[in-house]
Amino acid sequence: MIYSEKQLESFSTPPFKYETAQIIKTKDAIQKALDENIPNATIKESFDLSSFKYDIYLQGSYKNITNISKSSDVDIVIELTSVYFPDTTLLTEGHRKVYESSRNTSKYKFANFKNDVQSALVKTFGNAVIHRGDKCIIFNENQGFCKADILPCFTSKKFTMFESYSLSRANEGIEFITDSGTTVINYPHQHFKNLAAKSDTTSGTFKQTVRMYKTIKEELIEKGKIGEGVAKSYYIENLLYNLNDNLFSGTYRERFSQVLEKLIEDFNTGVVKNYNCANGFQKLLSSATWNEESLKQFLIGLIFIRDNNEF
Repeated sequence: MIYSEKQLESFSTPPFKYETAQIIKTKDAIQKALDENIPNATIKESFDLSSFKYDIYLQGSYKNITNISKSSDVDIVIELTSVYFPDTTLLTEGHRKVYESSRNTSKYKFANFKNDVQSALVKTFGNAVIHRGDKCIIFNENQGFCKADILPCFTSKKFTMFESYSLSRANEGIEFITDSGTTVINYPHQHFKNLAAKSDTTSGTFKQTVRMYKTIKEELIEKGKIGEGVAKSYYIENLLYNLNDNLFSGTYRERFSQVLEKLIEDFNTGVVKNYNCANGFQKLLSSATWNEESLKQFLIGLIFIRDNNEF
Protein backbone atom coordinates (compact mmCIF):
# COMPACT_ATOMS: atom_id res chain seq x y z
CA MET A 1 0.00 0.00 0.00
CA ILE A 2 1.25 3.49 -0.85
CA TYR A 3 0.47 5.11 2.52
CA SER A 4 1.74 4.26 5.98
CA GLU A 5 -0.42 4.05 9.07
CA LYS A 6 0.91 7.42 10.20
CA GLN A 7 0.03 9.06 6.89
CA LEU A 8 -3.50 7.66 6.94
CA GLU A 9 -3.92 8.91 10.50
CA SER A 10 -2.92 12.40 9.38
CA PHE A 11 -5.42 12.18 6.50
CA SER A 12 -8.14 11.40 9.04
CA THR A 13 -7.49 14.46 11.20
CA PRO A 14 -9.58 17.61 10.62
CA PRO A 15 -7.61 20.67 9.48
CA PHE A 16 -7.04 23.95 11.26
CA LYS A 17 -7.08 26.15 8.15
CA TYR A 18 -10.02 28.17 9.37
CA GLU A 19 -10.75 28.55 13.06
CA THR A 20 -14.36 28.30 14.20
CA ALA A 21 -14.31 31.98 15.20
CA GLN A 22 -13.35 32.98 11.66
CA ILE A 23 -16.19 30.96 10.17
CA ILE A 24 -18.70 32.50 12.58
CA LYS A 25 -17.31 35.97 11.83
CA THR A 26 -17.77 35.40 8.10
CA LYS A 27 -21.31 34.05 8.47
CA ASP A 28 -22.32 36.90 10.78
CA ALA A 29 -20.89 39.52 8.39
CA ILE A 30 -22.83 38.01 5.48
CA GLN A 31 -26.02 37.96 7.53
CA LYS A 32 -25.53 41.59 8.55
CA ALA A 33 -25.02 42.62 4.92
CA LEU A 34 -28.23 40.88 3.86
CA ASP A 35 -30.27 42.25 6.77
CA GLU A 36 -29.11 45.79 6.01
CA ASN A 37 -29.27 45.75 2.21
CA ILE A 38 -32.13 43.50 1.08
CA PRO A 39 -35.21 45.76 0.81
CA ASN A 40 -37.64 43.42 2.54
CA ALA A 41 -40.58 45.82 2.69
CA THR A 42 -40.22 46.81 -0.97
CA ILE A 43 -40.00 43.17 -2.08
CA LYS A 44 -43.11 42.25 -0.06
CA GLU A 45 -45.08 45.10 -1.59
CA SER A 46 -43.82 44.65 -5.15
CA PHE A 47 -44.42 40.90 -5.25
CA ASP A 48 -47.48 40.78 -2.98
CA LEU A 49 -45.80 38.58 -0.34
CA SER A 50 -47.31 38.12 3.10
CA SER A 51 -43.81 37.70 4.57
CA PHE A 52 -40.17 37.71 3.51
CA LYS A 53 -38.00 35.56 5.78
CA TYR A 54 -34.77 33.68 5.21
CA ASP A 55 -32.55 31.40 7.31
CA ILE A 56 -28.75 31.51 7.15
CA TYR A 57 -26.77 28.43 8.17
CA LEU A 58 -23.70 26.34 7.42
CA GLN A 59 -23.84 23.16 5.37
CA GLY A 60 -21.30 20.81 3.83
CA SER A 61 -18.01 19.51 5.20
CA TYR A 62 -17.55 22.14 7.92
CA LYS A 63 -21.06 21.67 9.21
CA ASN A 64 -20.65 17.88 9.16
CA ILE A 65 -17.05 17.95 10.50
CA THR A 66 -15.79 15.94 7.54
CA ASN A 67 -13.66 18.75 6.09
CA ILE A 68 -10.06 18.16 5.02
CA SER A 69 -7.05 20.44 4.61
CA LYS A 70 -6.98 20.11 0.81
CA SER A 71 -10.56 21.35 0.44
CA SER A 72 -11.70 23.59 3.25
CA ASP A 73 -14.05 26.21 1.84
CA VAL A 74 -17.13 27.12 3.85
CA ASP A 75 -20.65 26.58 2.48
CA ILE A 76 -23.29 29.04 3.71
CA VAL A 77 -26.96 28.53 2.82
CA ILE A 78 -29.37 31.44 2.44
CA GLU A 79 -32.76 29.69 2.45
CA LEU A 80 -35.83 31.77 1.67
CA THR A 81 -38.58 30.14 3.72
CA SER A 82 -41.42 32.49 2.73
CA VAL A 83 -41.59 31.02 -0.79
CA TYR A 84 -41.15 27.35 -1.67
CA PHE A 85 -40.82 25.02 -4.62
CA PRO A 86 -43.65 22.42 -4.50
CA ASP A 87 -43.57 18.80 -5.63
CA THR A 88 -46.93 17.00 -5.74
CA THR A 89 -45.86 13.77 -7.45
CA LEU A 90 -46.49 11.69 -4.30
CA LEU A 91 -50.01 13.03 -3.76
CA THR A 92 -53.14 11.12 -4.67
CA GLU A 93 -55.08 12.57 -7.59
CA GLY A 94 -57.67 13.96 -5.19
CA HIS A 95 -55.13 15.65 -2.94
CA ARG A 96 -53.29 17.04 -5.99
CA LYS A 97 -56.50 18.65 -7.25
CA VAL A 98 -57.12 20.20 -3.81
CA TYR A 99 -53.58 21.58 -3.77
CA GLU A 100 -53.81 23.01 -7.30
CA SER A 101 -57.17 24.64 -6.59
CA SER A 102 -55.84 26.38 -3.47
CA ARG A 103 -52.34 27.17 -4.75
CA ASN A 104 -51.27 30.81 -4.96
CA THR A 105 -48.22 30.95 -7.21
CA SER A 106 -45.62 33.48 -6.05
CA LYS A 107 -44.55 36.26 -8.39
CA TYR A 108 -41.19 36.35 -6.63
CA LYS A 109 -38.99 33.89 -8.50
CA PHE A 110 -35.74 32.23 -7.53
CA ALA A 111 -33.76 34.40 -9.96
CA ASN A 112 -35.09 37.47 -8.14
CA PHE A 113 -33.83 36.13 -4.83
CA LYS A 114 -30.36 35.22 -6.09
CA ASN A 115 -30.03 38.66 -7.68
CA ASP A 116 -31.16 40.38 -4.49
CA VAL A 117 -28.68 38.40 -2.39
CA GLN A 118 -25.84 39.20 -4.78
CA SER A 119 -26.70 42.91 -4.89
CA ALA A 120 -26.86 43.11 -1.08
CA LEU A 121 -23.46 41.46 -0.71
CA VAL A 122 -21.82 43.61 -3.39
CA LYS A 123 -23.15 46.74 -1.68
CA THR A 124 -21.24 45.80 1.49
CA PHE A 125 -18.17 43.95 0.23
CA GLY A 126 -17.74 45.11 -3.37
CA ASN A 127 -17.19 43.29 -6.66
CA ALA A 128 -13.61 42.41 -5.74
CA VAL A 129 -14.91 40.11 -3.00
CA ILE A 130 -18.23 38.93 -4.44
CA HIS A 131 -18.40 36.87 -7.64
CA ARG A 132 -21.38 35.07 -9.15
CA GLY A 133 -21.02 31.39 -9.96
CA ASP A 134 -23.37 29.02 -11.75
CA LYS A 135 -24.57 27.41 -8.52
CA CYS A 136 -23.60 29.87 -5.83
CA ILE A 137 -22.21 33.30 -5.02
CA ILE A 138 -18.50 33.17 -4.21
CA PHE A 139 -17.21 35.17 -1.26
CA ASN A 140 -13.45 35.59 -1.55
CA GLU A 141 -11.15 35.45 1.44
CA ASN A 142 -10.47 38.98 2.74
CA GLN A 143 -9.78 41.04 5.87
CA GLY A 144 -10.02 38.15 8.30
CA PHE A 145 -12.99 36.54 6.57
CA CYS A 146 -12.66 33.03 5.12
CA LYS A 147 -13.56 32.01 1.58
CA ALA A 148 -17.17 30.89 1.36
CA ASP A 149 -19.63 29.55 -1.19
CA ILE A 150 -22.95 31.29 -0.56
CA LEU A 151 -25.97 29.32 -1.76
CA PRO A 152 -29.27 31.17 -2.17
CA CYS A 153 -32.17 28.72 -2.31
CA PHE A 154 -35.87 28.27 -1.66
CA THR A 155 -37.43 25.74 0.68
CA SER A 156 -38.45 22.60 -1.21
CA LYS A 157 -41.63 20.76 -0.21
CA LYS A 158 -42.38 17.29 -1.54
CA PHE A 159 -45.95 16.79 -0.37
CA THR A 160 -47.06 13.37 0.84
CA MET A 161 -50.54 14.50 1.94
CA PHE A 162 -52.58 17.62 1.28
CA GLU A 163 -56.11 18.30 2.46
CA SER A 164 -55.43 21.97 3.16
CA TYR A 165 -52.44 24.19 3.93
CA SER A 166 -52.99 23.58 7.64
CA LEU A 167 -53.56 19.84 7.15
CA SER A 168 -50.69 18.63 5.00
CA ARG A 169 -47.41 16.73 5.21
CA ALA A 170 -44.24 17.21 3.17
CA ASN A 171 -40.59 16.22 3.09
CA GLU A 172 -38.76 19.53 3.30
CA GLY A 173 -35.38 20.29 1.78
CA ILE A 174 -33.79 23.07 -0.22
CA GLU A 175 -33.97 23.75 -3.95
CA PHE A 176 -32.24 26.11 -6.34
CA ILE A 177 -31.83 26.65 -10.07
CA THR A 178 -28.34 27.12 -11.49
CA ASP A 179 -27.73 29.99 -13.88
CA SER A 180 -27.37 27.37 -16.62
CA GLY A 181 -30.89 26.12 -15.87
CA THR A 182 -30.39 22.94 -13.80
CA THR A 183 -32.66 22.35 -10.81
CA VAL A 184 -30.93 20.95 -7.71
CA ILE A 185 -32.70 19.57 -4.64
CA ASN A 186 -30.98 18.58 -1.42
CA TYR A 187 -31.77 17.83 2.21
CA PRO A 188 -28.92 19.29 4.32
CA HIS A 189 -30.65 19.05 7.70
CA GLN A 190 -31.46 15.35 7.32
CA HIS A 191 -27.95 14.71 5.93
CA PHE A 192 -26.36 16.37 8.95
CA LYS A 193 -28.58 14.51 11.43
CA ASN A 194 -27.90 11.09 9.92
CA LEU A 195 -24.13 11.61 9.60
CA ALA A 196 -24.01 12.70 13.24
CA ALA A 197 -25.88 9.56 14.28
CA LYS A 198 -23.48 7.39 12.24
CA SER A 199 -20.55 9.12 13.89
CA ASP A 200 -22.02 8.46 17.34
CA THR A 201 -22.58 4.75 16.71
CA THR A 202 -18.99 4.35 15.48
CA SER A 203 -17.44 6.50 18.26
CA GLY A 204 -16.23 8.98 15.66
CA THR A 205 -14.36 6.55 13.42
CA PHE A 206 -16.88 6.96 10.59
CA LYS A 207 -16.03 10.64 10.10
CA GLN A 208 -12.33 9.89 10.50
CA THR A 209 -12.60 7.37 7.68
CA VAL A 210 -14.56 9.80 5.52
CA ARG A 211 -11.81 12.40 5.92
CA MET A 212 -9.19 9.74 5.09
CA TYR A 213 -11.00 8.77 1.88
CA LYS A 214 -11.57 12.40 0.90
CA THR A 215 -7.87 13.20 1.31
CA ILE A 216 -6.87 10.14 -0.70
CA LYS A 217 -9.24 11.31 -3.44
CA GLU A 218 -7.42 14.64 -3.55
CA GLU A 219 -4.10 12.81 -3.75
CA LEU A 220 -5.38 10.73 -6.67
CA ILE A 221 -6.41 13.90 -8.49
CA GLU A 222 -3.03 15.54 -7.87
CA LYS A 223 -1.22 12.48 -9.24
CA GLY A 224 -3.45 12.33 -12.32
CA LYS A 225 -5.00 8.97 -11.44
CA ILE A 226 -8.60 10.25 -11.52
CA GLY A 227 -10.26 13.34 -12.97
CA GLU A 228 -11.23 16.41 -10.98
CA GLY A 229 -14.98 15.72 -11.07
CA VAL A 230 -14.95 11.94 -10.60
CA ALA A 231 -15.76 11.83 -6.88
CA LYS A 232 -17.17 14.87 -5.13
CA SER A 233 -16.60 14.99 -1.38
CA TYR A 234 -20.36 14.93 -0.82
CA TYR A 235 -20.66 11.63 -2.71
CA ILE A 236 -17.84 10.06 -0.68
CA GLU A 237 -19.69 10.87 2.56
CA ASN A 238 -22.81 9.25 1.20
CA LEU A 239 -20.95 6.25 -0.22
CA LEU A 240 -19.40 5.34 3.13
CA TYR A 241 -22.63 6.07 5.01
CA ASN A 242 -24.15 2.93 3.44
CA LEU A 243 -21.58 0.60 5.02
CA ASN A 244 -21.97 -1.34 8.26
CA ASP A 245 -20.53 0.22 11.40
CA ASN A 246 -18.13 -2.68 12.03
CA LEU A 247 -16.11 -1.72 8.93
CA PHE A 248 -15.00 1.49 10.65
CA SER A 249 -12.99 -0.31 13.35
CA GLY A 250 -9.33 -1.27 13.64
CA THR A 251 -6.22 0.58 12.49
CA TYR A 252 -6.41 3.18 9.75
CA ARG A 253 -4.94 0.75 7.22
CA GLU A 254 -7.40 -1.93 8.30
CA ARG A 255 -10.28 0.49 7.92
CA PHE A 256 -9.12 1.53 4.46
CA SER A 257 -8.90 -2.10 3.33
CA GLN A 258 -12.16 -3.24 4.93
CA VAL A 259 -14.13 -0.38 3.45
CA LEU A 260 -12.57 -0.75 0.01
CA GLU A 261 -13.14 -4.52 -0.15
CA LYS A 262 -16.79 -4.06 0.73
CA LEU A 263 -17.22 -1.30 -1.87
CA ILE A 264 -15.63 -3.48 -4.55
CA GLU A 265 -17.87 -6.42 -3.60
CA ASP A 266 -21.01 -4.29 -3.65
CA PHE A 267 -20.05 -2.69 -6.97
CA ASN A 268 -19.37 -6.06 -8.65
CA THR A 269 -22.60 -7.62 -7.36
CA GLY A 270 -24.73 -4.56 -8.15
CA VAL A 271 -25.64 -3.93 -4.51
CA VAL A 272 -24.22 -0.42 -4.78
CA LYS A 273 -27.15 0.49 -7.05
CA ASN A 274 -29.33 0.28 -3.94
CA TYR A 275 -27.15 2.68 -1.95
CA ASN A 276 -28.97 5.78 -0.68
CA CYS A 277 -27.78 9.26 0.14
CA ALA A 278 -27.49 9.92 3.87
CA ASN A 279 -30.49 12.25 3.71
CA GLY A 280 -32.71 9.20 3.17
CA PHE A 281 -34.60 10.66 0.21
CA GLN A 282 -32.29 10.20 -2.77
CA LYS A 283 -30.44 7.36 -4.45
CA LEU A 284 -26.65 7.72 -4.46
CA LEU A 285 -26.42 6.59 -8.09
CA SER A 286 -28.86 8.35 -10.39
CA SER A 287 -29.07 10.86 -13.21
CA ALA A 288 -29.42 13.60 -10.59
CA THR A 289 -26.53 12.53 -8.34
CA TRP A 290 -23.47 10.31 -8.95
CA ASN A 291 -23.04 8.07 -11.98
CA GLU A 292 -21.81 4.48 -11.91
CA GLU A 293 -18.86 5.06 -14.26
CA SER A 294 -17.45 7.81 -12.04
CA LEU A 295 -17.76 5.55 -9.00
CA LYS A 296 -15.92 2.83 -10.94
CA GLN A 297 -13.06 5.23 -11.74
CA PHE A 298 -12.83 6.22 -8.07
CA LEU A 299 -12.64 2.56 -7.01
CA ILE A 300 -9.94 1.87 -9.60
CA GLY A 301 -7.94 4.74 -8.12
CA LEU A 302 -8.37 3.33 -4.62
CA ILE A 303 -7.26 -0.12 -5.82
CA PHE A 304 -4.12 1.50 -7.22
CA ILE A 305 -3.42 2.94 -3.74
CA ARG A 306 -3.94 -0.49 -2.18
CA ASP A 307 -1.80 -2.46 -4.64
CA ASN A 308 1.24 -0.19 -5.03
CA ASN A 309 4.01 1.14 -2.81
CA GLU A 310 4.39 4.50 -4.59
CA PHE A 311 2.86 6.62 -7.33
